[in-house]
Amino acid sequence: MKRSDHVGWRKGIATWTAGNTLYLSVPFTWLLDDARKIAEKHDGRIVAGGPAVDLMGAPWATEAPKTCAFDTLSMHNPLATFTTRGCPNKCSFCAVPKIEGEFRELKEWKNAPIVCDNNLLAASRRHVELVMTRLAVFERVDFNQGLDARLFRPWHLDLLCMLNRPTVRFAFDHVSLELRVVDVIRQCMKRGLTPQCYVLIGCNDTPDDAKYRLETIRSLGLLPNPMRYQPLDAAKKNSYVAPGWTERQLRDYMRFYSMLGYWRTKTLEEYVETGGFGNRKIVEGGE
Repeated sequence: MKRSDHVGWRKGIATWTAGNTLYLSVPFTWLLDDARKIAEKHDGRIVAGGPAVDLMGAPWATEAPKTCAFDTLSMHNPLATFTTRGCPNKCSFCAVPKIEGEFRELKEWKNAPIVCDNNLLAASRRHVELVMTRLAVFERVDFNQGLDARLFRPWHLDLLCMLNRPTVRFAFDHVSLELRVVDVIRQCMKRGLTPQCYVLIGCNDTPDDAKYRLETIRSLGLLPNPMRYQPLDAAKKNSYVAPGWTERQLRDYMRFYSMLGYWRTKTLEEYVETGGFGNRKIVEGGE
């Protein structure tokens, strides 16, 4: 078997062949056209899967099975694993409930340092303790998809502090979560952890609301990680502009807050006044 893979996230379509069969795993809907072009060059059986295929289908594939004989996640990153699947939350912007079904703990999983569970803290204490115990063997651990601040408890923090250099992420998707997210971040910082925080923008919010959440995370001494909303059926990345926003605002917010360490300007307003995302003098290319 040949793998078009390398250590670290592929950031795109994972492809590999076994015999005369081409396998494609497509994570994002805006990559489906690229996947089709890859498939059209293959003379043989084509099996396509992944979140994008689950959401939109792949009529150009020979088949799109629900199960695969290969560890598909490892084709995207050999250091990644799932210990649970699904999520009990029904967030309108998230595809997980639609493609993974009900939340469930896995009885078996590959022990690997990048945990991609969509909501690990929804699992039982027994499961979380077992996961953390197994993760203790790694030099670094990354909770890649984030931890739900609403479910975070002191015993979770005790377990995290037993790990080697854990990367802990939370999400601040709505202003109603402010008190909980800020409190959990401060708890982690008091114990020597430096959390990261995703901030969803352009989804049922306004520019002022998004800025407030981004600056709230920044005020804690952290660099917020802005995430531009993508519709679940997006054929092109960053093509959706939410009501109350402009394309310029979305790009300015993404570029400014994604690269705070690069700018000479300290505020979003100063950044916009100096040219915003149209200014290529500091970092060529932009967001």
